[in-house]
Amino acid sequence: MVNRGSFFLLVLLFLALGESIAAAVTVQAVADRDRISADESLQLQLRVSGSPDGDPDLNALEKNWEILSRAKSSQVQIINGSFSRSVVYNLTLMPRKQGTVMIPAVCFSGDCSLPLPIEVTGTADKDTAADAPLLLETEVSRRQVVAQGQVVFRVRLLRRVDLLEGQLGEPQPTGVAAVVKKLGDDRNYETRRNGRLYQVIERDYAIFPQGSGKMTIPALQFDGSIAAGRARFDPFGRQGRRVRRTSKPLQVDVLPIPADIGGRQWLPAAALELHDDWQSRPPRLQVGEPVTRTLRLKATGLPSARLPKLEPGIPASFKSYPDQPQREDASTTDGITGNLVQKIALVPTRPGRFTLPAFDLDWWDTKAGRWRKAHLDALDLEVAPAADGTAVTTPVKPVPRVSRPSTVSAEPAPAPVSQGASSGEPRPSSPGFWPWLCLALAVGWLLTLILVFRRRQPGRLAVDADEADEAGGDEKKVRRVVVQAARAHRPDKTRRALEDWSRTLWPGAEVGAYERLYREAGPELRSELDELDRTLYGRAGRPWRGDGLADRIISFVPSTDKNNDAALPELYPGRSGR
Repeated sequence: MVNRGSFFLLVLLFLALGESIAAAVTVQAVADRDRISADESLQLQLRVSGSPDGDPDLNALEKNWEILSRAKSSQVQIINGSFSRSVVYNLTLMPRKQGTVMIPAVCFSGDCSLPLPIEVTGTADKDTAADAPLLLETEVSRRQVVAQGQVVFRVRLLRRVDLLEGQLGEPQPTGVAAVVKKLGDDRNYETRRNGRLYQVIERDYAIFPQGSGKMTIPALQFDGSIAAGRARFDPFGRQGRRVRRTSKPLQVDVLPIPADIGGRQWLPAAALELHDDWQSRPPRLQVGEPVTRTLRLKATGLPSARLPKLEPGIPASFKSYPDQPQREDASTTDGITGNLVQKIALVPTRPGRFTLPAFDLDWWDTKAGRWRKAHLDALDLEVAPAADGTAVTTPVKPVPRVSRPSTVSAEPAPAPVSQGASSGEPRPSSPGFWPWLCLALAVGWLLTLILVFRRRQPGRLAVDADEADEAGGDEKKVRRVVVQAARAHRPDKTRRALEDWSRTLWPGAEVGAYERLYREAGPELRSELDELDRTLYGRAGRPWRGDGLADRIISFVPSTDKNNDAALPELYPGRSGR
């Protein structure tokens, strides 16, 4: 009975204690200041004694105040058998308007604090005051720009106090769709304003409006914490004081693209330069030897992605293998500078003198507001024959054999002289020598004509049977070298073997033999030859497999006319014959 009575007594004691604690809940709102500026924060503490039901309702508070941060701490004390509990809510607030702004009653269920009036002053005078510890400034490089032109937007944060932390918003233009790019890293330096030294953090952006109209850059906002010494709720100055700075909005007029653009590309830039490395140092060219022409395009105020691929005119006697252009952007305080490098591998196929045509590129000068041209002058080039092409200037072998009869038959020219002398001078004792000589020469001339006629008959070769067998053996041997080089995937060796094989097939063609092979090749073989050239003269490191070319070479059947000079283009068009 005693134990049961003691148990009920303890239960009643705890219930009474709980009711006393619950009945003792009080809520108090305390602010660290009652007067602040619109760009400064306010520290608010909600002190709750007892055991509140749940968390506070802050919906009414957020109508006029922005809650930047919140924290919660609790404490329980037992003194002489008495229990006490307290909870403290720490809120960092930023005013949403100016004037007398109320902190409304904050409630925990039915327990509420009393409202607090806070005086919020403006910031216009404070920002321009000589003793302002923190300033935020913005500016644009120009108030008027053409569509897709560049506007440089600059932000400066000036401070005379220690900055514990901070966050600055990004520009987000409105009114016109725009592309925003940050320019490099932030810059740090010192400057003086009204005789006071400030630490400056400067940041630049390049803004490219994509249409025309009114573009607005809204006000930027900086939220940070500065060292403010001892405060009411922070006696050791470890938390700092929350501050906010807001810039002024800026507006830019965006003009449309000029109506006279026609078929020109739209390249708005402050400056544009076009360079060709051949203009100052023309190369030495030789048939079959690749050379690289490098064109460089530099545009101030235009990203490299907007620069066009350069495609200057190339004479028909050159094979062209352009690389993919290399693009790079450079960021400066004046904005973005786009750079494009275009490399073109050229292979001359014929000797002679050729002209690379002039090249023009239209662009829009954003400073002067007018069209301009980037120009490359025409370039005269001299192409030397290939190293083994000296035989081009020598007569072809069959020609002396055809012309021999006419050269020998000219020797009877003294005969009329002897006939003229017979009228006044004694005749030689052997008058029958000259007729027999003339007859022998006539017979030789006739035999030569018959031999030439038989060689020019369809289906006959220009060499005799023994020479034909020897040439056929050489052709098969050189063809085998081509196939072996291709199977080994050696593009340089394969190309040299192809040139040797072409001269074996058509010895009369000399330097143009490889070009004739290309013309007589079928689509599949021609495609393999093009792929070989792209590997040799295109982008470095391109892999090449020669199995396909080897198969096409094995099955290739050349024409039998080895002296078909008429089928080749003239090396020197200015000459009228041979």
